[in-house]
Amino acid sequence: GIPITTYRDDYESPSLQPALTDDTVEGFLFHRFQSPSSIQASLESLKKRNPLKKFRGKDGRRGMVSSTKLNGDWVLAESKQVAVNCTVDEVLTAYMSAELQEQWNEKDVIKCTFHQIQYDEEDSSNAKDSSERRIVPRIPGVRSLHHNHNDNNDKSGGVIYRQDLVLKSQRVIRSHTGIMRYCQSVTIDKIGQDKYSVLVNLDPHQQGGTAKRPFESLSVYVGLQQAGKNVNIYAAGVMKVNRNVVPNLLIFDASGIAGSMAGKGTLW
Repeated sequence: GIPITTYRDDYESPSLQPALTDDTVEGFLFHRFQSPSSIQASLESLKKRNPLKKFRGKDGRRGMVSSTKLNGDWVLAESKQVAVNCTVDEVLTAYMSAELQEQWNEKDVIKCTFHQIQYDEEDSSNAKDSSERRIVPRIPGVRSLHHNHNDNNDKSGGVIYRQDLVLKSQRVIRSHTGIMRYCQSVTIDKIGQDKYSVLVNLDPHQQGGTAKRPFESLSVYVGLQQAGKNVNIYAAGVMKVNRNVVPNLLIFDASGIAGSMAGKGTLW
């Protein structure tokens, strides 16, 4: 199976997930080991939160998506989906396929690659979240936590992933952004036997990234839960749009671009 970051028997207490408000969006982060219900509860303090609406992509993907403009250049995107007749492991494996990522996001993505990176909880215990933790080259032979790992609440020896994305040039008014490159870190935590809590953040090191990229800040939560023969998928993303890409004049486009790339894009 796919190496993961850590394993836990159960979700973390919802009290450890800060609430998102109109005054706290700057620096807001989703926390690890949280359930979809606790993440949704953390968003209820917002004065405005657009409802989820039905979405169907040309490639057959269906689900519910929403995009809400917050203060300044910040945007909240959410999505819900039911993956029929599959397991959480199969959904995770499909998402962590660079080839499928390129296929599903053909309109925006030129190339997607994933790199495994050693993760050491002890070396990063003082960091606020996975996006700030020490990223080092993967060491051959390091132990990874796999799907069949049975040690209770073991938090050591796993991996995180660096996702490198090359995006197509986007048209902005009468010009184009040019090809954009940026990196994301992906943390995969397994909860019990049939649930996953996944976090995606901008890689602070941005190796090979361009100044023009869609977001200046990005925190995305994805929760996978087995429900009989199906998988319930909930995703939420809080991001700050890069105004080098989206000018201040196009305020309405900020929600549109963010919703497309982080809302509908989370429909696995």
